[in-house]
Amino acid sequence: MTTSIPTRLDTPIAVAERFGDDRVEVRMKPGATLTIAGIAAFIEARQQLAAGVPMLVLIVMPEDEVDFDMSMITTNHYDKRPMADFSKAIAWVTRNDHNDRFCRLYFAYFPSPVPCGIFLEEKEALAWLETMR
Repeated sequence: MTTSIPTRLDTPIAVAERFGDDRVEVRMKPGATLTIAGIAAFIEARQQLAAGVPMLVLIVMPEDEVDFDMSMITTNHYDKRPMADFSKAIAWVTRNDHNDRFCRLYFAYFPSPVPCGIFLEEKEALAWLETMR
């Protein structure tokens, strides 16, 4: 019996989708509040979509300013996960100054275990991911 790899997974705060052999995109839902459980769900979705292959990851935040639980910002979400097993590089698209500051603050305290870039625009993020192939 063959199990097929999913190409799209819906989580409480985001939709994750696999594109080709080497890229996963995560698009956060408008109005989503970032929580520990929500972040865990979309990391698990990324891992499932990668199926054991390190992927280039594009994470796109909503256009509006994201809200978050305080416990989420003080938690290292990558600490106990084999990130390099399913993530080759991660590009965050923040889309506004608030989200950009939020991401930069988080990663100042909890650096990514794989190359990570933070960008205001999706075009910039995709260009950077291309250099990480």
